[in-house]
Amino acid sequence: MSLEKEIKLGESRTLEFKQELPRESHKWLKTIVAFANGAGGRFVVGVNDERQVVGLPAHADIFKLKDSIADAIAQACNPQIVFDIYQESVNDRVVLVAEVFPGNSTPYYLKKLGIESGTFIRLGATTRLADANTLFELNLKKQRRYYDELPRAELKVSRRDVQRLCRNFESHSGKRIPKDFLFNTGLLREDGGSLVATNAYAIFAGIPDFFCKIQCARFRGKDRVEFLDKKDFEGPLLDQVDGAFKFVQTYLKTIVKFEGLYRRESCELPEKALRELILNAVIHRNYMMSSCVQVAVYDDRVEISSPGALYGTLTLEEALSGRSSIRNKLLASVCEKLGVVEGWGTGLKKIIDTCKELKIRPPEFLEIGDLLRVNFYRAKMSDPNNDTINDTINDTINDTINDTIKTTKSESKVLKQIEKNNEITREQLVANTNLSDSTVARALKTLQEKGIIEREGSKKIGFWKILNQGK
Repeated sequence: MSLEKEIKLGESRTLEFKQELPRESHKWLKTIVAFANGAGGRFVVGVNDERQVVGLPAHADIFKLKDSIADAIAQACNPQIVFDIYQESVNDRVVLVAEVFPGNSTPYYLKKLGIESGTFIRLGATTRLADANTLFELNLKKQRRYYDELPRAELKVSRRDVQRLCRNFESHSGKRIPKDFLFNTGLLREDGGSLVATNAYAIFAGIPDFFCKIQCARFRGKDRVEFLDKKDFEGPLLDQVDGAFKFVQTYLKTIVKFEGLYRRESCELPEKALRELILNAVIHRNYMMSSCVQVAVYDDRVEISSPGALYGTLTLEEALSGRSSIRNKLLASVCEKLGVVEGWGTGLKKIIDTCKELKIRPPEFLEIGDLLRVNFYRAKMSDPNNDTINDTINDTINDTINDTIKTTKSESKVLKQIEKNNEITREQLVANTNLSDSTVARALKTLQEKGIIEREGSKKIGFWKILNQGK
């Protein structure tokens, strides 16, 4: 992207501009350090806060200004930062650009302040002091190590635990997973007869001392004001992904199309793409941050928020074009070997290509401070504020039921939702059918009395069993 276009978009993770070079050098050197610790960036002199290119003053000695910037960077920063300083013409005005290249010797810091007080990072368009977790991650990056590969010596792993995780992997991959898989991938290793687990093993197994649950919610309208439903998913990582995916499915509409004599049903959003986005969120999140992946369903979109900005030198533009920079290399590698996620760098591109083929809006990717957010916009099939089931879905009910027992329109709506998800809650039924709570309760009661459905298990962990179809 040209410098002119970048300036019009405003300051970002890789761009900062000033009308004049601040006299107090530490004010802009913090940004130079932050660029080196991240994806690099350009510091531009000659642009005001309104994004107007004013250029350098006519009396400015450009060569002297270049030298003063270069000397300040060389003397104040450690380790040595790789940069280039040049002048560029934008809108017939000359600006000065200090381009900083991403470094491999992180953390970079201001010598005068020391590592703990002088290491800065870029979050969006702001420069911030790096916290302890970020410093730790920058040190890992320098060593070419990954947090999920680090050992958890204090974690006791039994042979039964190993078998349990293998069975869990089998249930998601459809493959036989021997215990050797855990050792060959690096999830586990043996040391003097004891099993030593990695952070990745703990995350996959659902060890509770990680902030790795997925929080799901359905909101009324288009903002986070009124909950219609919410549920947290904990335990083994891939089980969490399945739970979150099914939660979202509950609130998405079904599109019915007829091709000749055949009826085709599909979700309003491509399900494979949706699952891939949830998987990406848990694979690439920052597990050192004390927050959770959040999946929110609104009337107009599905929103997935993942803790942690893009890793290393990766920019959003590069990620969408297919470039990959993995924060959790072991998690990503195991998921790829299990066949539950696309190969590195191909997933996002395939999602976008799928949306183009289906002629729906591709997901929107946003960096918001230290989190990554994806907005997947829903099809406009009906008034989103009503959240009613499309008429074609009601037709499906009539096509799949027999003539033995008659049901009311309300009961048919409830029954259709149970057919889609037999673990659906009463709150979810209210949200999906646009019926009142009392109407849903009455429909459930009469459906049970008619012998169409019955409840298995408790209210919290039970499910609905369909005994007979109604009409």
